Amino acid sequence: MKAVVLRGCERLVVEDWPRPSIDGGELLLRLRGCGLCGSDLLKIVGPGPRVPAVLGHELVGDVVEIGPDVGAFSPGDRVVAAHHVPCGRCHYCRRGSESMCRTFKTSNLDPGGFAEYVRVPADNVRHATFRIPPHLSDEAASFVEPLACCLRAARRAPIGAHDTVVVIGLGSIGCLFVQLARRAGAAVLGVDPLAERAALAKRLGADVSGGMERSGAAVAELSGGRGADQVIVTGGGADVLPWAVEQVRDGGTIHYFAGGGGDRLPVALATLYHRELTITTTYSSSPVDLAEAFRLVTAGDVAVDALISHRVTLDALPDAVALARRRAALKVFVTP
Repeated sequence: MKAVVLRGCERLVVEDWPRPSIDGGELLLRLRGCGLCGSDLLKIVGPGPRVPAVLGHELVGDVVEIGPDVGAFSPGDRVVAAHHVPCGRCHYCRRGSESMCRTFKTSNLDPGGFAEYVRVPADNVRHATFRIPPHLSDEAASFVEPLACCLRAARRAPIGAHDTVVVIGLGSIGCLFVQLARRAGAAVLGVDPLAERAALAKRLGADVSGGMERSGAAVAELSGGRGADQVIVTGGGADVLPWAVEQVRDGGTIHYFAGGGGDRLPVALATLYHRELTITTTYSSSPVDLAEAFRLVTAGDVAVDALISHRVTLDALPDAVALARRRAALKVFVTP
């Protein structure tokens, strides 16, 4: 089968890859498409995973084979499947740290979604695969996994009614956070230097949206002068932390959804201590979040269709990566 293979830093090659075979409880999917994620970009341009590797984890496909003991799915079903599944039994899972579960870290689809076929392991079939209803597009269904990651972040750093929330970075993830904050009843300020992204966030529910230079006054106005209850950072790395500290209220939370540059956090420990600030992070999602994300996307309660800016074939994935790296693409959907 055809796949886009990562052969080294920034080396994506379209080549033949072994078509996976399945075992008991497993599914074989023929891919309909896969979203290009920011974490894929980090692996492509950084030290990344061991190579060769086929990336892609926001995938939609048709079931073409079922293994023994698969009762819930049949050939011809259109499904969305997530790549990591926790054990549900260990200390990490019991404490709500599913993405730190050792099973979670070693579970994967085979290979990734930038290929023509993918094997879905039995645990992923049971806990992280959903049959897509006819009214939902492939592109919309591909947002189940990224939205689940945002939902887990919102659980870890809860957003309440009448809160003021600042979202830094208005890519597809930032636009999902804008909508989740609005659904929780918060006032939302979106921050991004790109005017078209700021405008999209406004259409999706942000009360105010624009660049950092004018956002401080808007935060004060929205919050009655106290500062933001939550600042959610989806891009910019450690460099944006000093600005976030200036905007957040005493006792507030800064949540890092993404990594980025910076080996040290540029904020004084005394500031964190005296102002009782909390810095939280999340990595990935859980089966509970995936189920809730599937429900929201299926019901149309979170708008995702407007977030797809480009559709490309596997052959054009390297070009799509270049577009995403220079922020010329909001979200790319890759089809075989």
